[in-house]
Amino acid sequence: MSNITLADYVGFIFSEINRARDHADKVAKEMAIAYAKDDVLKHFSVPRFKVPEMELTIPVLISSAKFSTTLSFAMTQADFTSFIQNRVNSCIQTLLIRRSNVDIDFTGINNAVFDEPVFGRPPVSVESSLPTAGESMLRKVRGKRIAAPLPTTNRPLSTSIPQAIAKFYQLLVANADPSKPENIAQVSFAEIFNAAITEHNLLAEYRAQYPQNEMFKQALQEVIQKIKDNTVVSQSKMENLLVNPETNVVKSGSTDATVFTIKAKIMEEGVFVKTVKNEETGEEELLVEFE
Repeated sequence: MSNITLADYVGFIFSEINRARDHADKVAKEMAIAYAKDDVLKHFSVPRFKVPEMELTIPVLISSAKFSTTLSFAMTQADFTSFIQNRVNSCIQTLLIRRSNVDIDFTGINNAVFDEPVFGRPPVSVESSLPTAGESMLRKVRGKRIAAPLPTTNRPLSTSIPQAIAKFYQLLVANADPSKPENIAQVSFAEIFNAAITEHNLLAEYRAQYPQNEMFKQALQEVIQKIKDNTVVSQSKMENLLVNPETNVVKSGSTDATVFTIKAKIMEEGVFVKTVKNEETGEEELLVEFE
């Protein structure tokens, strides 16, 4: 099936009619010159082709249409920040729970890790996470090691992570190809994830628990999926409408949904170009008048 744009299809038909009109005028001119040279015919009017108006009915078979779409990241910065924080919180909580050895003895675990968000507390210092000598002895009961309570404090968190999340969001908004956020997500989320792990002194624990970086990979895929779920079509634009110029297939290959008819009227008008001189300024003006 031949496909051309509707503009090319209809425009070609109109241009062909104009060329036919131009050809008729040239023939009339040649006849006028011949009449003028003839002693008898010079008294006769010259035949001239004129079309006061012409009505056209053009069948159009739609073959396809081309659209262009504009994608954008539609998630608000507040929602995005909350999502990233919650996702990193979950990873930190998992590491803290694993470090507490709850799988060996659950009696020493507390709910602080769930009651107080990780982003509401500062990094855990090495000194605060180490038990005293007395605490170490109390935790040894019947040969079992009791898990240490998770340290908590109300001091504010470092601003490096919120700044990194804000930068992450701006990069997504400015992404030239919103359908492919993988590169931005991998680099930006790695920066945030590493900062959180480091600030809570869990890097060694993380490497021991996830030697193949499994936790980060899983969290990254969830972040990428969340970004894609919130990437929407913000604008759609039709670039062109393609039609089948083979009119013989309009009857056999069309339906009410794929064919329509263009009705056009061509009217012939005389055009006069005049030069008018302004008596006040002496300047000449070009005027175009229609018959």
